[in-house]
Amino acid sequence: MTKTNKIHAVIYTALALLLLISAAMWYKYYQKEKELRTALNNSYDRAFFELTDYVTNIDALLSKAQLASSPAQLASISNEIFMQSAEAKSCFGELPSQELNLENTARFLSQVGDYTYVLSQNMINGTQISQEEYENLNALNKYASELSSNLGAIEQKIYSGEVTIANSGGSLFTEAYAAGDLLTDLENVEKSFEGYPALIYDGPFSEHIENMESYMLKDAPEITKEEALQKASEFLGDRGDGLEYENEMINTAVDAYVFGKSTGDSYLTISVTKHGGYILYFLENREVNSVNYDVAAATELALEFLESRGFTSCVDSYYEVSSNIATINFAYSQDGTKCYSDLIKVRVALDTGDIIGIECKGYLMNHRERDLSKVNLTVEEARERVSTHLDVTAVSMAVVPKDSLQEVLCYEFKGTYLDKNFIVYVNAENGREENILLLIESETGILTI
Repeated sequence: MTKTNKIHAVIYTALALLLLISAAMWYKYYQKEKELRTALNNSYDRAFFELTDYVTNIDALLSKAQLASSPAQLASISNEIFMQSAEAKSCFGELPSQELNLENTARFLSQVGDYTYVLSQNMINGTQISQEEYENLNALNKYASELSSNLGAIEQKIYSGEVTIANSGGSLFTEAYAAGDLLTDLENVEKSFEGYPALIYDGPFSEHIENMESYMLKDAPEITKEEALQKASEFLGDRGDGLEYENEMINTAVDAYVFGKSTGDSYLTISVTKHGGYILYFLENREVNSVNYDVAAATELALEFLESRGFTSCVDSYYEVSSNIATINFAYSQDGTKCYSDLIKVRVALDTGDIIGIECKGYLMNHRERDLSKVNLTVEEARERVSTHLDVTAVSMAVVPKDSLQEVLCYEFKGTYLDKNFIVYVNAENGREENILLLIESETGILTI
């Protein structure tokens, strides 16, 4: 064998070995990818099967709820529906639904448990279920039945191998199916919710929350971008020089113009509502490296600032200190009654005492003069509704927002129990105990849970 032939042989041998190694590595990678895909598919299948079971259970429980005549029985059933719907939402969230708009299905799973829970609480508090509420329960039952049926049909297709739930590269489907179309099946599930009723009730998923309008802005005239810039400059005073238009916030509960500017090592942004020209928020981002003001002094500075900008009759409630900045919550006070929905948050830099932020959305959405005449209980009668374990130290009146954002006029009892501070709210109209809050007090603030 010549020298050249030997070199060629060595090269061919090396190439052959390289090809073998590459093939082995590719096969190993293929097997690993196959295992991962199988595990992922199994995970999706499990989530889908469990979702189907939970919806089937919800269907049965809704039928029982319509026959419950006692508060205890409805409370037990609604608690089970609440848990089943929570588990169903969890399974629903595990499915790769990026390519689908399943908003109505998700809304149903959120509302069904919440709605039945609210009805049970109303019964416990002595309010019977109305005919309209029975009709809503019946409608929810029908939608649950149809959803259960549709999911069950898809489940059978998955069992038979007709369709596959998979995810590769962020796509819902990996490859063409031998038969069937899961995308079409799931779209049909969503279509089954056409005509789904708008549920208005005292809960956090009620339709009225999403469609809420601002009390202050709904009849206010629209202003131009130039007028908004003038409003922003006037609000900020000297700091308003050099503001430039950035963008618009549209299709939100509060549409607004946004302006901003850079000032050395800080950046300032401010938003002005398109209707009425009110300040929605402003924020000056800068480092605060020292503390020359305590929270009490910062609260006074914040109150002075609010009054100078037209926010009168505000009282402070809770605060938090972080990065040498105090964020203080203020609520509007109407004739001595705190209206907690009318919320304004003010940020105070503790080095200079400057106001470096304000957030007014709660105030703009809710502020108006309330009817505070619906007081059927004296303070003594309300006090009898509070646990004797609470050592009451102060009492006042307050308008309190519930989870549904509906407001309740309450007696606010502050007190202590086991060396902890609590607030108990008693409905001033019917004596119902609306809420109990635990005050968490530390060096960094006062918060409630």
